[in-house]
Amino acid sequence: MERISANSKRSRFKERLAQRIVSGEFPFGSRFPGLYELCDEYGISYVTVCKAVKMLADEGYLRCHPGVGYFVCYADADSAVRKEVSLISTSGFFAGHRADFESGIRLFERNGWTVNVLLGNDLYEFTEKINSPHGYAIITAFNVDWTRFSATFSHVVRRTVVLGRLSGNPLVTSVVCDEHETIRQCMDHFAAQGRKKIALICSLPQSELEALRIAAWRNRILESGLSMDWMRRHLFSLDLENQPDSGDRAVSLFRSWIREKLSDAEGIILPVYFRQFRKVCDELKVDLVDRLPVVTIGAPGFRRQGVHFLDNNFECHFRYAHSILEDRFKSGGVAPGSWYLCPPRGVHPSRGAGENGGAEKRLTKKTHLQKGEKS
Repeated sequence: MERISANSKRSRFKERLAQRIVSGEFPFGSRFPGLYELCDEYGISYVTVCKAVKMLADEGYLRCHPGVGYFVCYADADSAVRKEVSLISTSGFFAGHRADFESGIRLFERNGWTVNVLLGNDLYEFTEKINSPHGYAIITAFNVDWTRFSATFSHVVRRTVVLGRLSGNPLVTSVVCDEHETIRQCMDHFAAQGRKKIALICSLPQSELEALRIAAWRNRILESGLSMDWMRRHLFSLDLENQPDSGDRAVSLFRSWIREKLSDAEGIILPVYFRQFRKVCDELKVDLVDRLPVVTIGAPGFRRQGVHFLDNNFECHFRYAHSILEDRFKSGGVAPGSWYLCPPRGVHPSRGAGENGGAEKRLTKKTHLQKGEKS
């Protein structure tokens, strides 16, 4: 008699449950039967049921609300839609770009959209909103593991836009800054000060956008007459993605680089971890204005006087996203996998602390500011 492995039984059972969800027996937002209920209904062990249901949650069919149970978050790709959009971000990213968020919110609201602002530390706190059968989602600040949305991926492709970084999947639309132009404007800023030995610090040099940034930086370095050896020694990689202690590790790397490898640099382009970099410079008494000037990218230098930032035109990202979603709402169509490149708006000095405080309080009443539920 042929033995059936536990994994095979579990997978078959998971597929049976998935089919019941897809058929509409358990609609979006409804509570899924409890584990013991399923044990009794199918006469299957608790371990098998538990693991099968967890697989459904990992693939995006269900979302677990601890202490309450599992709820269905599967939506058909052709489900009815309304003009509702969820802006999903981290609190830190929202604070750094609050004026752009507010501008984007007003743009959507003026055109009849209901806007939900969702702030949290884990994107998957908002699985139901991303999978919502009625609305759209704009994701910022998060790297997305799209396998967590495999059950509803066709739906997500139609309804989701990722801002500020590549989506990580060729079918999900991204709105990003033009990295070649970003580097050109940063290097022109330093050249106007008579500085050409400009180091570049990257987060993930293997990513597509940072590869474009690196290529543009290398071209400018070589055009300035610096050697290949100098170029290799002044391209720095943090390579800290998904590291829980990434901030502490960045501090350690910055401390080592500033003491040694950055000793002959005349400036730095720093897209990430500016707070940690500033902390180390304060500790080592390194002047960020004259000795080692920095251009940050995106957020305005975290309001540090004397530090310049490259305005990556995040406000324009929202305009592109609005145009994309308006078109999808009206036509029902989608061009999967599109990149939209926003031109940056030049290098500017930071304005100083306290100039843009209280963003959450200034959000309009029509906007719903929500915190994510803890998993």
